[in-house]
Amino acid sequence: MADWQRILVKVGTSTIVDSTGQVNYPVINRLAQVLTTLEKDGHEILFVTSGAIGVAIDQMGLDSRPREIPQQQALAAIGQGYLMTIYNQAFSFYQQLIGQVLLTYDVFENPAMLANTKAAINELLMQKVIPIVNENDVIAVDELDHQHSFGDNDRLAALLAEEMGADLIVLSDVDALYTANPNTNPQAKPLRKIHEVTDAIRQAATGSTSGLGTGGMATKLKAAEYMMAHGREMALINGNNPENIRAVIEGKAIGTHFQGE
Repeated sequence: MADWQRILVKVGTSTIVDSTGQVNYPVINRLAQVLTTLEKDGHEILFVTSGAIGVAIDQMGLDSRPREIPQQQALAAIGQGYLMTIYNQAFSFYQQLIGQVLLTYDVFENPAMLANTKAAINELLMQKVIPIVNENDVIAVDELDHQHSFGDNDRLAALLAEEMGADLIVLSDVDALYTANPNTNPQAKPLRKIHEVTDAIRQAATGSTSGLGTGGMATKLKAAEYMMAHGREMALINGNNPENIRAVIEGKAIGTHFQGE
């Protein structure tokens, strides 16, 4: 994957917020360092992040994610500003500029809106600014009420990566895709390279363990299928160690690499 020039990195809530519900500042700081280094090395980096509601839950001292849609919308509004403050502090330490891009899924169905969005993101990349993209959950509630299987921004990341001509690295709370659930089956083995998502692979998929996000392995497999169907590649790695991103680009056998035939 050393020839990956334009790379979209997607991070889920389970990476931004740890298992205790606290904001994972050390991981966020290392993530900012790695993405900045990649940008300085000549890569074009796009960054799709979840976690606005997760960090708001921590900020508001709540024990769990509420079920009511208006409450989730309010948390998204609170958490988005807080999340960007965290990113601004982390990236500014490494003297890397970032820009916020909030999207709704109808952008991808409206040619004019999509063209404008792509033009803005391309301009950010030309200016050596890392775009930080999230869904605007304050007004887009499809993901909140689970009426559509977009998941924890996995679908958004795949759509944006394909439109922007980028390959995709998804950071999750698992080391790779396994032949079975590694938490319950000690014989489970990691699948390092996948050329086709089969029914057997879907059945073996394990879900997110954080409980704060809306995604899981099923949405990541759908994202992988979308990428491969459009001639792009995707890697799934554990986000607890952001250095895995560099290892993937260097071609090391980390996580799961999805590449069509």
